[in-house]
Amino acid sequence: MAPSVVNGSRNGDVYKENGESNNAKIDTLHLENLLLRDENIYETSLSSDDYLESLAPIIQDAIKANGLSELIQKLSGIVKEKDEELNDLSLNSTDEINSCIDTIDEIHHGSTELNKSLMSVSQQLNKSAFELMSRKKSLIKNKEVSIQINETIVVLNECIQVLENTNRIHELIKQKNYFSGLKLINELTSVHLQKVEDFSFAKKIHDSIPHLTKMIKDEAFENLCKWLSINSERKLDAISDGIQENIYYLQDTWTEKKKGNDSLTPYKLNSPVELSLRDPTAYYNIFEDTSLQINLDTIFDAILVYQTLHEGDILSTLYHKEWMKKYNRVIYPITSATAEGVARFQSLKVLDDYLRKIGAFFVMDKQINLVTKFELRSNTTSDDLWESYVTKLIPVLLEFLKSHKFKKMDDLHSFKEITGNFLQIMENYNYRITELYEVLMVLFKDYFAPMLIQEFRSDFIESIQSDHYMPLTVDRKSDYENIMRICWYREDAPFAPKNVTKMPITFPFSEDYVHYCLGVRSLLEDIISFIGQHYSYELNELNHIIVNDIFERVLGDEKGVGICRDIQDFIAKNENNKEVTSQSYTNLEYYLFSLYEIGKLINRRLRSNTGIGIHNIDANDTFTLRAVDHYNNLKKYAESTIFKMVDGKIRELLDMVEYDDWLPTTRNSEANYSVKDFALFLENLFTSIFSNLPQSIRTLGLFRTYDFVSEHFLSVLNSATGYNKIAIENFDLDIQYVEESMRNLYKMHQSGESESSQGNVALETTFTELRQCIDLLKLDDYDEFIKNSAFRMRNFDRIKYEDGVALIAKVQGYQEPDTSLNADEGDFGDQQSILSNAAASKFASFATKFRRE
Repeated sequence: MAPSVVNGSRNGDVYKENGESNNAKIDTLHLENLLLRDENIYETSLSSDDYLESLAPIIQDAIKANGLSELIQKLSGIVKEKDEELNDLSLNSTDEINSCIDTIDEIHHGSTELNKSLMSVSQQLNKSAFELMSRKKSLIKNKEVSIQINETIVVLNECIQVLENTNRIHELIKQKNYFSGLKLINELTSVHLQKVEDFSFAKKIHDSIPHLTKMIKDEAFENLCKWLSINSERKLDAISDGIQENIYYLQDTWTEKKKGNDSLTPYKLNSPVELSLRDPTAYYNIFEDTSLQINLDTIFDAILVYQTLHEGDILSTLYHKEWMKKYNRVIYPITSATAEGVARFQSLKVLDDYLRKIGAFFVMDKQINLVTKFELRSNTTSDDLWESYVTKLIPVLLEFLKSHKFKKMDDLHSFKEITGNFLQIMENYNYRITELYEVLMVLFKDYFAPMLIQEFRSDFIESIQSDHYMPLTVDRKSDYENIMRICWYREDAPFAPKNVTKMPITFPFSEDYVHYCLGVRSLLEDIISFIGQHYSYELNELNHIIVNDIFERVLGDEKGVGICRDIQDFIAKNENNKEVTSQSYTNLEYYLFSLYEIGKLINRRLRSNTGIGIHNIDANDTFTLRAVDHYNNLKKYAESTIFKMVDGKIRELLDMVEYDDWLPTTRNSEANYSVKDFALFLENLFTSIFSNLPQSIRTLGLFRTYDFVSEHFLSVLNSATGYNKIAIENFDLDIQYVEESMRNLYKMHQSGESESSQGNVALETTFTELRQCIDLLKLDDYDEFIKNSAFRMRNFDRIKYEDGVALIAKVQGYQEPDTSLNADEGDFGDQQSILSNAAASKFASFATKFRRE
């Protein structure tokens, strides 16, 4: 603060008032003012730090201004002035001092009186102090007694607490609140008993603690066993009902979800796709089902008791033994051996009830594991128990199938539903069902497939036996559309929708084919329906069974199984019935075509419903059933049956044409009546048999008939012992009539002019040998034939030389000339024979060509 004053405005003002311009001097008035600025500076002791701190700046300024001597002088002056002022002040204060002395005397008198009072008070205080000390001693003694009393009260309270806790423990045991009782025992031993351990009753209580602990432990487990008996045995029916309702709900939910999305069709319940789309709240929890009222306090209490005692492993072992007792009681029926070695169930209802209980038991096992956090049993232990049980159950289910010999398809469906639902429940709770799934495969392959085959075969046999075996005709458009939707046919068929303009319409096939197509489609749909649920695994094997054990067998030629054999037996049985044989052959044409379409249909349906098609087929679905080969053979058999029947009919007709008179005297103006009858019967026969047959078989049948007729009449001619010219002319007239009749018959069964002209040429080749024989016998001179080889080759190339000579020799009145020939002629005759054989071979090849077509 001093420097600011020295260097401040006051210093500047002083210089201005005195008019001094010399900054080296310090104004005396200014120094005086500086020294007097604060009167407190002199009221402070000279040794005071404040004084020195205040004076130091002034001295520094004086030194800087070279005015230190003047400063000292001024300071001395000031001191003197102050001494004078002090002396004056002292003299003026004498009265006041005297007054103060009087006052001091009064104060001294009062203090003397006060001292006396204090002495009296001191005495009183001394007296009170002695009394206080006496009372304090009494108080201390009383406090000591009070402390002892309080300590006694505390001990008594602890004793009471021990007794109360002991009684409380017994009450908790009676109330089956074992864990609380065990906690109270722990509190009793660790807190209360230690405070009263010197009392005899406390020692007895302490000694009884292990017994109480054991009692709690034993009764906790016994209560757990009772809980198991009530909930794992008595409530199994109710639990199984809840589980079954849940599996039905899951099945219905998944079915509805698949209806809106065809890509989900191949996936079954419990498949990864279904599980990924399942609502998490759809899982069934036994302990959340309020209708069951299963309280878990008992099982939790037992776990806490044993965990508190660090005996969790012991509880797990005891629980496992108890659970196995329940398990053995629940599965009992299949552990009771019969004479056959395995248990038997009397009916599907009994089996269903049993499997429902078993399912509930194993589901509860895993849910207890989950809710107890695997403190009692692990899922591995549960799975091992399940695997052990499955090995016992499989023989029982197979024996049930074998012993009951189901005769109704509904029974097989019921067995599949019972077993399939059981498997889905087990799989839904993560049990392995691979081995048990084989029962469903056996059911499908060994029971469902044979029964389905026999049902289809029975319907088919009934259909072919009740068929009228005539082309099917419909006059209503709805019927036509239904047939087109059911039957398989070629797109270019004459009855295809694009070729139909009006009703009625006649199909080449009979009702039998319609029933067959409908039956095959129903057969496939029955299979798809059967495997549509529960069949989720071994899909390749499943497809193999469907194709090879069902369709290949039922469509094949296995006796008593395949309809191909049934058709063959039916044709054989009716081989003389021209309507049955001819219509059966026509139907076989469509049967054979349908097999190719059935293979495609099976592949498509299996691919859409199981996710995989049939193995070893290309992308164009060109799978072909092996039954095609059987039907090709059956078609050949039907063809041979038709020809055999035709041959028999023709033979019967030809037997009616008799040639008894080979030496007539009159010429006939027209063919013999028996020949005309034969031609008429032949025309009717072909019209009734071949009218609906394919072009190739009609053509082949006609040529076979031509050949047969030609050979017959040639045989008649060769077998005659002798004849005259008139007989030959009459015979020629008959043959001409037959030839003309058969040409007309051929034209009736051809679809085009080119085919008809080609057929006529072929027909002429059929009768060539017979015609040449007749023409030979009609010659006026036989020498040309006998002697002129060129003539023979030009006109009679189909007749062997020796055969021609034999025919000529039978002519009445003919004198056989010398037939000795030179070597050249003999060689030529052999050559003619060879050429005739070549021509015959050519016709045989021609006939074979038609037969192949």
